[in-house]
Amino acid sequence: MSLTGLFLALGFSFIHLSSRHFKLRLFSVNQFTSFVGGISLAYVFFHLIPTVQGYEHEIMETFHISSQNASHLIFGSMLAGIVVFYFLELALKSSRLKLAKRDFSTSGIFWAHIGSYFLYNFIIGILLSNQRFETTFTALLYLFAIGVHFMTNDWVLRHHFEKLYDRYGLKLLVASVLLGWLLGLTIHISHTYMGLLEAFVAGGLILNALKDELPACKGSGMTSFMVGLVFYSGLLMFIL
Repeated sequence: MSLTGLFLALGFSFIHLSSRHFKLRLFSVNQFTSFVGGISLAYVFFHLIPTVQGYEHEIMETFHISSQNASHLIFGSMLAGIVVFYFLELALKSSRLKLAKRDFSTSGIFWAHIGSYFLYNFIIGILLSNQRFETTFTALLYLFAIGVHFMTNDWVLRHHFEKLYDRYGLKLLVASVLLGWLLGLTIHISHTYMGLLEAFVAGGLILNALKDELPACKGSGMTSFMVGLVFYSGLLMFIL
Protein backbone atom coordinates (compact mmCIF):
# COMPACT_ATOMS: atom_id res chain seq x y z
CA MET A 1 0.00 0.00 0.00
CA SER A 2 1.33 3.42 -0.97
CA LEU A 3 0.97 5.81 1.96
CA THR A 4 1.99 8.64 -0.34
CA GLY A 5 -1.01 7.84 -2.55
CA LEU A 6 -3.30 7.88 0.49
CA PHE A 7 -1.94 11.25 1.66
CA LEU A 8 -2.44 12.68 -1.83
CA ALA A 9 -6.01 11.33 -2.00
CA LEU A 10 -6.73 12.92 1.38
CA GLY A 11 -5.07 16.11 0.16
CA PHE A 12 -7.33 16.28 -2.89
CA SER A 13 -10.39 15.67 -0.72
CA PHE A 14 -9.28 18.49 1.60
CA ILE A 15 -8.85 20.82 -1.40
CA HIS A 16 -12.44 20.11 -2.47
CA LEU A 17 -13.70 20.79 1.05
CA SER A 18 -11.74 24.02 1.46
CA SER A 19 -12.32 25.44 -2.05
CA ARG A 20 -15.38 27.44 -0.97
CA HIS A 21 -13.30 29.22 1.68
CA PHE A 22 -10.46 30.11 -0.68
CA LYS A 23 -10.66 33.83 -1.39
CA LEU A 24 -8.67 35.71 -4.01
CA ARG A 25 -7.38 39.03 -2.73
CA LEU A 26 -4.59 40.01 -5.12
CA PHE A 27 -5.96 38.46 -8.31
CA SER A 28 -9.28 38.20 -10.11
CA VAL A 29 -10.93 34.81 -10.70
CA ASN A 30 -10.05 35.04 -14.41
CA GLN A 31 -6.39 35.71 -13.64
CA PHE A 32 -6.16 32.78 -11.23
CA THR A 33 -8.04 30.46 -13.59
CA SER A 34 -5.68 31.39 -16.43
CA PHE A 35 -2.70 30.80 -14.13
CA VAL A 36 -4.04 27.32 -13.35
CA GLY A 37 -4.50 26.65 -17.08
CA GLY A 38 -0.80 27.37 -17.64
CA ILE A 39 0.18 25.06 -14.78
CA SER A 40 -2.09 22.26 -16.05
CA LEU A 41 -0.70 22.31 -19.58
CA ALA A 42 2.91 22.54 -18.35
CA TYR A 43 2.33 19.54 -16.08
CA VAL A 44 0.85 17.46 -18.89
CA PHE A 45 3.57 18.18 -21.45
CA PHE A 46 6.62 18.22 -19.17
CA HIS A 47 5.67 15.49 -16.69
CA LEU A 48 2.66 13.37 -17.55
CA ILE A 49 3.53 12.67 -21.19
CA PRO A 50 7.18 11.74 -20.43
CA THR A 51 5.90 9.56 -17.57
CA VAL A 52 3.44 7.58 -19.70
CA GLN A 53 6.07 7.20 -22.43
CA GLY A 54 8.08 5.32 -19.82
CA TYR A 55 5.48 2.53 -20.05
CA GLU A 56 6.35 1.92 -23.71
CA HIS A 57 8.59 -1.10 -23.07
CA GLU A 58 6.00 -2.81 -20.84
CA ILE A 59 3.30 -2.20 -23.44
CA MET A 60 5.54 -3.72 -26.13
CA GLU A 61 6.02 -6.87 -24.04
CA THR A 62 2.39 -7.15 -22.95
CA PHE A 63 0.85 -6.81 -26.42
CA HIS A 64 3.85 -8.08 -28.43
CA ILE A 65 3.97 -4.99 -30.61
CA SER A 66 6.67 -2.71 -31.96
CA SER A 67 7.95 0.41 -30.24
CA GLN A 68 6.09 2.58 -32.74
CA ASN A 69 2.78 0.79 -32.16
CA ALA A 70 3.27 1.00 -28.39
CA SER A 71 3.74 4.75 -28.75
CA HIS A 72 0.60 4.90 -30.89
CA LEU A 73 -1.33 3.05 -28.17
CA ILE A 74 -0.16 5.49 -25.50
CA PHE A 75 -1.08 8.58 -27.48
CA GLY A 76 -4.28 6.89 -28.66
CA SER A 77 -5.29 6.51 -25.00
CA MET A 78 -4.54 10.18 -24.46
CA LEU A 79 -6.63 11.09 -27.48
CA ALA A 80 -9.42 8.84 -26.18
CA GLY A 81 -9.40 10.85 -22.93
CA ILE A 82 -9.84 14.07 -24.90
CA VAL A 83 -12.61 12.59 -27.07
CA VAL A 84 -14.57 10.95 -24.23
CA PHE A 85 -14.60 14.05 -22.05
CA TYR A 86 -15.28 16.23 -25.10
CA PHE A 87 -18.43 14.27 -25.95
CA LEU A 88 -19.47 14.39 -22.30
CA GLU A 89 -19.09 18.16 -22.44
CA LEU A 90 -21.16 18.34 -25.65
CA ALA A 91 -23.92 16.34 -23.98
CA LEU A 92 -23.82 18.61 -20.95
CA LYS A 93 -23.90 21.73 -23.13
CA SER A 94 -26.95 20.34 -24.95
CA SER A 95 -28.63 19.81 -21.57
CA ARG A 96 -27.88 23.40 -20.55
CA LEU A 97 -29.52 24.65 -23.76
CA LYS A 98 -32.61 22.58 -22.96
CA LEU A 99 -32.65 24.10 -19.49
CA ALA A 100 -32.58 27.58 -21.01
CA LYS A 101 -35.68 26.59 -23.00
CA ARG A 102 -37.28 25.07 -19.87
CA ASP A 103 -37.23 21.61 -21.44
CA PHE A 104 -35.00 20.02 -18.83
CA SER A 105 -34.66 20.07 -15.04
CA THR A 106 -31.78 21.76 -13.27
CA SER A 107 -31.19 18.67 -11.13
CA GLY A 108 -30.85 16.48 -14.23
CA ILE A 109 -28.10 18.69 -15.63
CA PHE A 110 -26.44 18.87 -12.22
CA TRP A 111 -26.23 15.08 -11.85
CA ALA A 112 -24.87 14.76 -15.38
CA HIS A 113 -22.09 17.23 -14.54
CA ILE A 114 -21.29 15.57 -11.22
CA GLY A 115 -21.18 12.15 -12.89
CA SER A 116 -18.56 13.41 -15.34
CA TYR A 117 -16.35 14.98 -12.67
CA PHE A 118 -16.85 12.00 -10.34
CA LEU A 119 -15.53 9.65 -13.04
CA TYR A 120 -12.52 11.89 -13.62
CA ASN A 121 -11.67 12.05 -9.89
CA PHE A 122 -12.34 8.34 -9.43
CA ILE A 123 -9.82 7.38 -12.12
CA ILE A 124 -7.21 9.66 -10.53
CA GLY A 125 -7.86 7.86 -7.23
CA ILE A 126 -7.23 4.48 -8.88
CA LEU A 127 -3.94 5.79 -10.27
CA LEU A 128 -2.89 7.04 -6.83
CA SER A 129 -3.23 3.56 -5.33
CA ASN A 130 -0.41 2.26 -7.53
CA GLN A 131 1.53 5.40 -8.35
CA ARG A 132 5.12 5.68 -7.18
CA PHE A 133 6.77 9.06 -6.70
CA GLU A 134 10.55 9.35 -6.80
CA THR A 135 10.66 12.00 -4.07
CA THR A 136 8.32 13.76 -1.68
CA PHE A 137 8.82 16.93 -3.72
CA THR A 138 7.59 15.15 -6.86
CA ALA A 139 4.44 14.12 -4.98
CA LEU A 140 3.91 17.71 -3.81
CA LEU A 141 4.24 18.98 -7.39
CA TYR A 142 1.55 16.48 -8.39
CA LEU A 143 -0.67 17.56 -5.48
CA PHE A 144 -0.31 21.22 -6.45
CA ALA A 145 -0.86 20.77 -10.20
CA ILE A 146 -3.94 18.55 -9.88
CA GLY A 147 -5.17 20.28 -6.72
CA VAL A 148 -5.47 23.76 -8.23
CA HIS A 149 -7.17 22.14 -11.22
CA PHE A 150 -9.72 20.52 -8.88
CA MET A 151 -10.25 23.89 -7.22
CA THR A 152 -11.22 25.54 -10.52
CA ASN A 153 -13.59 22.61 -11.19
CA ASP A 154 -15.23 23.34 -7.83
CA TRP A 155 -15.65 26.99 -8.72
CA VAL A 156 -17.25 26.16 -12.08
CA LEU A 157 -19.71 23.71 -10.50
CA ARG A 158 -20.54 26.00 -7.59
CA HIS A 159 -21.12 28.90 -9.98
CA HIS A 160 -23.72 26.93 -11.96
CA PHE A 161 -25.32 24.83 -9.18
CA GLU A 162 -24.52 26.53 -5.88
CA LYS A 163 -27.10 24.92 -3.56
CA LEU A 164 -27.16 21.51 -5.24
CA TYR A 165 -23.38 21.38 -5.40
CA ASP A 166 -22.82 22.31 -1.76
CA ARG A 167 -25.50 19.86 -0.63
CA TYR A 168 -24.66 16.82 -2.77
CA GLY A 169 -21.92 17.36 -5.34
CA LEU A 170 -19.15 18.42 -2.99
CA LYS A 171 -19.57 15.30 -0.84
CA LEU A 172 -19.44 13.06 -3.90
CA LEU A 173 -16.29 14.66 -5.29
CA VAL A 174 -14.63 14.50 -1.87
CA ALA A 175 -15.41 10.78 -1.72
CA SER A 176 -14.61 10.02 -5.37
CA VAL A 177 -10.80 10.14 -5.11
CA LEU A 178 -10.81 8.07 -1.91
CA LEU A 179 -13.18 5.49 -3.41
CA GLY A 180 -10.95 5.21 -6.47
CA TRP A 181 -7.91 4.78 -4.25
CA LEU A 182 -9.66 2.01 -2.27
CA LEU A 183 -10.73 0.20 -5.46
CA GLY A 184 -7.16 0.40 -6.77
CA LEU A 185 -5.99 -1.36 -3.60
CA THR A 186 -8.70 -4.01 -3.86
CA ILE A 187 -8.16 -5.08 -7.47
CA HIS A 188 -4.89 -5.71 -9.26
CA ILE A 189 -4.22 -3.55 -12.29
CA SER A 190 -1.00 -4.21 -14.20
CA HIS A 191 1.47 -1.39 -14.78
CA THR A 192 0.70 -1.56 -18.48
CA TYR A 193 -2.96 -0.70 -18.00
CA MET A 194 -2.12 1.85 -15.32
CA GLY A 195 0.07 3.62 -17.87
CA LEU A 196 -2.73 3.66 -20.44
CA LEU A 197 -5.16 4.90 -17.78
CA GLU A 198 -2.73 7.66 -16.86
CA ALA A 199 -2.53 8.66 -20.54
CA PHE A 200 -6.34 8.75 -20.64
CA VAL A 201 -6.40 11.10 -17.62
CA ALA A 202 -3.77 13.31 -19.28
CA GLY A 203 -6.15 13.71 -22.21
CA GLY A 204 -8.97 14.68 -19.87
CA LEU A 205 -6.71 17.17 -18.12
CA ILE A 206 -5.80 18.79 -21.44
CA LEU A 207 -9.46 19.12 -22.42
CA ASN A 208 -10.52 20.53 -19.06
CA ALA A 209 -7.73 23.10 -19.19
CA LEU A 210 -8.78 24.17 -22.68
CA LYS A 211 -12.48 24.16 -21.80
CA ASP A 212 -12.62 25.79 -18.36
CA GLU A 213 -9.30 27.53 -17.78
CA LEU A 214 -7.96 28.89 -21.07
CA PRO A 215 -11.17 30.77 -22.03
CA ALA A 216 -10.34 33.13 -19.15
CA CYS A 217 -7.13 34.18 -20.95
CA LYS A 218 -8.25 37.65 -21.94
CA GLY A 219 -6.35 40.83 -21.14
CA SER A 220 -4.48 40.30 -17.87
CA GLY A 221 -5.56 36.65 -17.98
CA MET A 222 -3.10 36.03 -20.82
CA THR A 223 -0.24 37.30 -18.65
CA SER A 224 -1.37 35.03 -15.80
CA PHE A 225 -1.51 32.07 -18.16
CA MET A 226 2.03 32.69 -19.41
CA VAL A 227 3.33 33.14 -15.85
CA GLY A 228 1.79 29.81 -14.80
CA LEU A 229 3.07 28.07 -17.94
CA VAL A 230 6.65 29.40 -17.72
CA PHE A 231 6.89 29.05 -13.93
CA TYR A 232 5.73 25.43 -13.80
CA SER A 233 7.59 24.41 -16.96
CA GLY A 234 10.81 25.76 -15.47
CA LEU A 235 10.11 24.01 -12.18
CA LEU A 236 9.55 20.67 -13.88
CA MET A 237 12.53 20.97 -16.24
CA PHE A 238 15.18 22.17 -13.81
CA ILE A 239 14.19 20.75 -10.44
CA LEU A 240 12.91 17.25 -11.26
